[in-house]
Amino acid sequence: MKKQSSSRSFSRPALRILPLGGAGVNKNLFVYEYGDDIVIVDCGIAFPEAEQLGVDLVIPDIRYLRPKLKNIRGIVITHGHEDHYGALPYLLEDLGNPPIYSSNLVYGLIQVKLKDFGLLKQARLFRFQSHDYLKLGCFTFTPFRVNHSIPDSFAFFIETPVGNIVHAADFKFDWTPVDGKLFEVSKAARLAEKGVLCLLSDCLGANRQGYTHSERIIQETFEKEVSKARGQVFITTISSNISRIQQAVNTAVKFGRKVSFIGMSLQKNVEVARNMGYLKIPPRSVVPPEKIRQQNPGSLLIVIAGSYGQINSSLYRLALNNHRWVKLEKEDLVIFSADPIPGYYDQVGVVIDRLTAQGARVVYSEMQEDLHVSGHGSQGDLALLAALIKPRYFLPIGGTPRHIRAYANLIQEMGIDSSRVLELSSGEGILLQKNKVMKEKMTDLTDVFVDGSRIGDVGRVVLNDRRILAAEGIFVVIVQAGEEGKFRDNVNVISRGFVYMADADQLVQEAKKIVRQEIKDEPVKNWSQLRSRVENRLSEFLYRQTQRRPMVLAVLV
Repeated sequence: MKKQSSSRSFSRPALRILPLGGAGVNKNLFVYEYGDDIVIVDCGIAFPEAEQLGVDLVIPDIRYLRPKLKNIRGIVITHGHEDHYGALPYLLEDLGNPPIYSSNLVYGLIQVKLKDFGLLKQARLFRFQSHDYLKLGCFTFTPFRVNHSIPDSFAFFIETPVGNIVHAADFKFDWTPVDGKLFEVSKAARLAEKGVLCLLSDCLGANRQGYTHSERIIQETFEKEVSKARGQVFITTISSNISRIQQAVNTAVKFGRKVSFIGMSLQKNVEVARNMGYLKIPPRSVVPPEKIRQQNPGSLLIVIAGSYGQINSSLYRLALNNHRWVKLEKEDLVIFSADPIPGYYDQVGVVIDRLTAQGARVVYSEMQEDLHVSGHGSQGDLALLAALIKPRYFLPIGGTPRHIRAYANLIQEMGIDSSRVLELSSGEGILLQKNKVMKEKMTDLTDVFVDGSRIGDVGRVVLNDRRILAAEGIFVVIVQAGEEGKFRDNVNVISRGFVYMADADQLVQEAKKIVRQEIKDEPVKNWSQLRSRVENRLSEFLYRQTQRRPMVLAVLV
């Protein structure tokens, strides 16, 4: 890439665009800043990676915004997937409770999420429709409908003091969408005629050739598989994939099956989408989970949460044969209609194996390609939008470094100079003026972890301790102090996840001997200095004996 303009060439105020979720697939949160006006686009979560043990969620790092809360004019949400709105309950108060703008379906999903956290009454929620526009400080947002794997998804044409921006998060071109609402191509083209300074484009499908398939092909797959089923049918997908849930319902109706929904998040999303008219479910066709066992197994289609194999999800409990409402029988059919995300492949594999071992027929993407259709555009979709918008600069978003580079290569293949494609790293943003752009390191970003009810309390030290505990176990020595201010001779040992105490008596006795040697003739008041010495000697001893490094703790009682 050619060198961009230097900061010295920006004599006048510039538009700053900064992804506070980092340059990645999840935790989407984009800051648009000009002068004293800030608008946030999306506020999403990420799922923890495999080594982030015990972490429930990862949310964006908003330290950059803390000194500027009074400048935030609003949060605009593109669509109803949790990696774009799921962090709102965790960050809304920290952001100063700014107004939130979303489409109709997302409005309903956000309401449920905030209500669960006791934040709904104080939240300021506003809905927009395709014909609306939003005036937020010096920014004007005009939405236009795009296709994705959830209805009511939008991109935005953003008018700013330095030029027009198009923000197109997750999208594809689907000419036969499940909800019948097409990508507003003509509106996007009409807006683009005003001139576009920069296009922020989804790039997750930049490595795939051609165009992404329509969601409609899933219907045919469901029908083909269900037509052969004799027992219960389970379909698992992402709980917010309303289009896929509608296709499951359509299939149930066609084959005279009643439908049931299992999983808390899934049930809430279905209730919201049904009440708002986004899910069409015939009356009397829904069976409550608690009445499933009263039905003929061959008359049921069950949509169940847990498509990523999440521990304690409904599907996971079904695979372990300990779900409260449902029991897997031989010859039941389980359909996975979602591709596992990185970090979850092994978990999904475990669930598939357990379901298969119980006698179910399990159908998943590795054995049948047309069980899942991506909501993200492939190379053809991405090139089509780029040609439609005709921006001066391109900023690929929503992908990993390999997707970002693939997008840059795609734009170059269209005959566009590589200097016009901006590839960002974590903490980088861009400064824009008319006909000028530069990348700039604007902040240092770190993962913020949600662990139970705590936010941000878990950091690298805690995660490293958890990794050691998981891999090596723990070895605790308990030293007792007498009233005379001296250590007592008896030392106790507790081991968990390291060695089985009954079979390691010699090792334990040697460890106790080392501790006695270290504390001999030492006063109790020196414990703070002794503890580190005891732990280090024990750690070295245990490694020599076992070639393992458990977490060693010395405790004074």
